[in-house]
Amino acid sequence: MSGTAKAVVLAIVAVLVAGVAAVGVVWSLNQPDESTDAASASAPAVTGRPTPTTAPRSVSAVNLSDADRATLTENEILLHNPLYSAGQVAAAECSSLPTARLATERAMIRYASAFVECLNRAWAPLIKRSGFKFTPPGAVHSAPTGSDSACGVMDKDVGAFYCDVDQGIYFNWPDYQVEESYWQEAGRVSVQYLMAHEYGHHVQWLTDLADGYNSRWGAATGTAARLREEDRNEMQAHCFAAAFFGANQKTLRLHGEQLAHYGHPGFQRTEVGDNFGSWLRQGFRARGPSACNTWAVPWTKVKFT
Repeated sequence: MSGTAKAVVLAIVAVLVAGVAAVGVVWSLNQPDESTDAASASAPAVTGRPTPTTAPRSVSAVNLSDADRATLTENEILLHNPLYSAGQVAAAECSSLPTARLATERAMIRYASAFVECLNRAWAPLIKRSGFKFTPPGAVHSAPTGSDSACGVMDKDVGAFYCDVDQGIYFNWPDYQVEESYWQEAGRVSVQYLMAHEYGHHVQWLTDLADGYNSRWGAATGTAARLREEDRNEMQAHCFAAAFFGANQKTLRLHGEQLAHYGHPGFQRTEVGDNFGSWLRQGFRARGPSACNTWAVPWTKVKFT
């Protein structure tokens, strides 16, 4: 069993804590001209240099036409996205996931891909109710450390990333490979959360949240300001993942230690700070994105440390 997997097998909370540094999103616009420093160790690798936005105004419509969306600023779509008021994530049928041991590349990619299908069934109704078009993400790609992708090279410290060029999820599967039979359930939990988080970035892409984020990131001045935007973006994807698990705790048969760590009142006491656990708990209990508006609160409420 790999070192990364061992770090997350004891409980779902360990999976989520490890996920902060192991997941991310890579937007494909322009590379930033500032290198990431030590302060970004817990932040994802993010690129983008879109146009600054104007001040937001209230947006209450849920079913937006293409013409309606074209009139919104990027900041408005972040603060008042119709997704927030569209209801809960659906309880999806997820009982037919592969049972093969997660010991090979084939088994790992097959399991991750099957879980993404489950995520499709859960998120599609909500995306459509929000007034956006639903399209499934691209393939789950095998992407060990050093392998190339449409959005760059897989870093050794990244477990997976979502790429907007092909809407694919690139999975550094050797970090989650599990050979021992007694670690299989924990290994599957690790992969499930990893995929749910990356799928959260796909949800952002489908609902124009990614455009708004790119705009704010590009308008931010300096590394520290950009890291604050990255915190908001990543925390929202984590919250979306938790909302999925909250809506699907029965279909996924979450029980015992797994369920306790997801919904426990003390869950915010994690190694990465109270905010992380707080957003996970909010998303899990709400079972939907209404609890995941990380753009409408002070940065101190979304920072990871």
